[in-house]
Amino acid sequence: MTVERTLARVEEDLRAGDVVTARKRLRGLVGCMPQRLDLRERLAQVYRLGGDRAQAGRWAYLGEQRDPQETAAFERSCHHDAVRVMWALGWRGPEQDASTQTARERLLEVRARAEQDAGTPLDWANPRRPEQPEGWRPSLGGMGCLLVVLALIGSVIVGAVTIVRWIAQAVSG
Repeated sequence: MTVERTLARVEEDLRAGDVVTARKRLRGLVGCMPQRLDLRERLAQVYRLGGDRAQAGRWAYLGEQRDPQETAAFERSCHHDAVRVMWALGWRGPEQDASTQTARERLLEVRARAEQDAGTPLDWANPRRPEQPEGWRPSLGGMGCLLVVLALIGSVIVGAVTIVRWIAQAVSG
């Protein structure tokens, strides 16, 4: 589906009151074309319709006219961590790819703050702190899976002991 057709579908969704679907369509477009500032601004507008100031601030961050309260809400949602801000912006490629001087300056400023916070050079392809491991990290989800596996193993053991007892009773009785 072309960008124009997807944007037309977004407008149809909004007319029908389906903000969630409109937002999903725009998120897909921005994910595929992160340098399109017009798509980012449209996504910010849709988040405003839903009252989500932090997300509106996120997607309007590189725009010419951004709302300082939305920007502050977005930065708060990232715990004022420039590396998180950098990651959340979802930019791909060098800052020079931005179509406006304002966006280029903001991207450079965010990366400079993030590099200072991280203590290492970062790029837009994979902005993460060096202490963040690439592999498995403990999480609530991971701990939940571990508990399920342990419960299953326990059930197998209890079942096996029960079967052995039945056999022993049948043989001796």
